[in-house]
Amino acid sequence: MNTSRLLWLVSLLLTLVFGYWQRVSGPTWPLSGRAPLAGGSFAWRLERTHAGAGDHVVVVRPGAAGATGALEWREHGAPSAWTRLEMRRAGDALIAALPHRAPGGKLDYRVRIGSGGTGVTLPPGGQAVLRFRNDVPAWVLIPHIVCMLGALALGTRAALEAFRREPRLKGLTLRTIAALFLGGFPLGCAVSAYAFGRPWGGFPLGNDATDDKTLIAFLGWLAAGVAVFTLRRPRGWVVAAALLMLVVYLIPHSFAPPR
Repeated sequence: MNTSRLLWLVSLLLTLVFGYWQRVSGPTWPLSGRAPLAGGSFAWRLERTHAGAGDHVVVVRPGAAGATGALEWREHGAPSAWTRLEMRRAGDALIAALPHRAPGGKLDYRVRIGSGGTGVTLPPGGQAVLRFRNDVPAWVLIPHIVCMLGALALGTRAALEAFRREPRLKGLTLRTIAALFLGGFPLGCAVSAYAFGRPWGGFPLGNDATDDKTLIAFLGWLAAGVAVFTLRRPRGWVVAAALLMLVVYLIPHSFAPPR
């Protein structure tokens, strides 16, 4: 394997690692685990995002035939008391529904399960936050994801190229800027508009973390692009822009605009 192919392989592997981290570290990734109950244990999963219309149905399968449950919820961040709903049995599951909210709205919720004089609260020691949004068409969402991951792969490859004896940085830098612009702005704004009815929530209109991170990464690569075409030794600028983008990707992903 020649050097160029090896550097591309390293770039793609790093892209997969950082892309996976963005996915699982964000506030929309479900909470899950195993909980003890009546001498045994059961697997549980609580969703943290609801797409589309209708109420959100919470489903728990406690395993124990005589288990009962209650769903408790309140508006996110509100000091109001919890609203309690008794869960009903549907086969081997206990279910109850959280009321629908407008896109961007959030509800705090938790589930209490009891059986044979024992009980457990899910999630343990806390609460889940459910965020509502509209459906995003695949023809917008998939290109957005491809462009953002492509920008990360291209940017990482450019940084690795900068350490070669005679680096070729112009093409990689321009492709990184193009992919980041397309994925972060026209497509990113379209995703946000479909999901929350708000195309842009970052600076200077708000403080949405996702939009601000995209803007910071893009400005970093714009600076690197200027350096590549104007400076004799632009390596440091390219490496700095790539590191800035990697730091941005390490910050847990936030899908919703601020409330």
